[in-house]
Amino acid sequence: MLRSPFALTCALALSVPAAAQWPQFLGPSGRAAVDQSRVPLPFDLEKHRAFRVEVPAGHSSPVIAGERLFLTGSEDRELVMLCLDRRDGKTLWKQSVTARADEQYGHRASALAMPSACTDGKRVFFSFGAYGLLALDVETGKTLWEKQLPLAKHDFGTGASPMLVDDLVILQRDGAPDSAIVAYAQADGAERWRVERLGCISSYATPYLWEHAGGRELVVAGTGLLTSLDPKTGAKIWEVNGLTMLVCTTPIGDAQQLYFAGWSSPGAIGAELLASAFGEDFAISSEEVKNPKLFFARLDADKDGGVRPEDLPAGCRARDAFLAFDANKDGAWQENEFVPFLSRSQARGANIAVAVKAGGKGDVTATHVAWRHEKGIPYVSSPLLYRERLWLVKAGGTLTTLDPATGVAKLDQARLPDRGEYYATPFGIDGHVLIGATSGRAFLLKAADQVEIVSELDFEDELLATPACVDGVLYVRTVNALWAFRAGLRG
Repeated sequence: MLRSPFALTCALALSVPAAAQWPQFLGPSGRAAVDQSRVPLPFDLEKHRAFRVEVPAGHSSPVIAGERLFLTGSEDRELVMLCLDRRDGKTLWKQSVTARADEQYGHRASALAMPSACTDGKRVFFSFGAYGLLALDVETGKTLWEKQLPLAKHDFGTGASPMLVDDLVILQRDGAPDSAIVAYAQADGAERWRVERLGCISSYATPYLWEHAGGRELVVAGTGLLTSLDPKTGAKIWEVNGLTMLVCTTPIGDAQQLYFAGWSSPGAIGAELLASAFGEDFAISSEEVKNPKLFFARLDADKDGGVRPEDLPAGCRARDAFLAFDANKDGAWQENEFVPFLSRSQARGANIAVAVKAGGKGDVTATHVAWRHEKGIPYVSSPLLYRERLWLVKAGGTLTTLDPATGVAKLDQARLPDRGEYYATPFGIDGHVLIGATSGRAFLLKAADQVEIVSELDFEDELLATPACVDGVLYVRTVNALWAFRAGLRG
């Protein structure tokens, strides 16, 4: 039986066992997937645990070069760059710089250390919104060069990770005072090219290097746009417009198409906005949707004119982002803060998933968008392309899988056991998909057209980072710890 070009592409990309490298966010080729891993599935938190070590608090994902694993974290105002021995978790070196300004966040999940590092095996590159970009020696931790960049002050912090392309390290800085995509020489930090992004508001998406038959493209998501650039020069190749305004997700592609899926609150109004903010289980009447003053009055149970975090449903997005909408920072929403937000018009652009065909030039919105899908769109968790499915995990615990060729749903917003937030990208491993909720619960599913949960885990710590896997070891970073799992241990 003939296999589709998509299937052949995936087979070639995933049939080779993982080498001892996981050089950047989402791993080699940005795929967040590995087959023939030799990791025991299902794995057990105790039986298969090689080690668990505490690390400074942070959200960055593990990055690996040989026997060295790199993470970031923060301790008070110190921005920590950490190198661990990936075999036993012991610290090989630890360096830090002091944040150049206090960060005032509007979202509970924001942190000083969110971007993941990247490494070419000789140097390791770290990025902090409160400092800039640094290059350190992999072996010694010595600073080779640094760029103190204009401070990026966002309600939600800085999330885009640096990435490597040939001899360049590329950094997306949407929403910063010097808003741009910038390419620096890995060797000495010399600026090679810069593309200004002055029309782009805050963005948290790491770019993606799309390799297909026609060549290589650096695809950047931000403020309603997908933009393709020549990674050598920064010259624009194509763009697709009409997408979500506040972007957190990273694109992914195969030999034929590029896939993007992104949701944000500016693209939602009415019942959709309220359900996303307060939870789908929090009943909201049609009258409250039409008149937000009625909804505010219900939240203000003690009738003192203010709504506080404890007045909101536990674990809902509105509670997490409470400070972002507390304009006078008095610890309570007043009606004149709350009602205008819910009464606003929907922003330009749409909360959708799209597939973009290779080979376009210029504005290809009308010519190269193969399909669109509008349901089950993720907010922070990036799409996973694995086993001929595009996996989408939406806040609130819904799982959707799409046929990459057609956009037709194979799973349509199926329910996961945890109804909270999902920030980590789904992780493909040996015919399974590992999905982690921010609560610390994780679910190992078979990569199939129905929800078949093989095992459930509870790390008892918040989980926002995407795992890494090399040489038969799975690494999972929670906010305060690094875990490693492999076969051949107890029992």
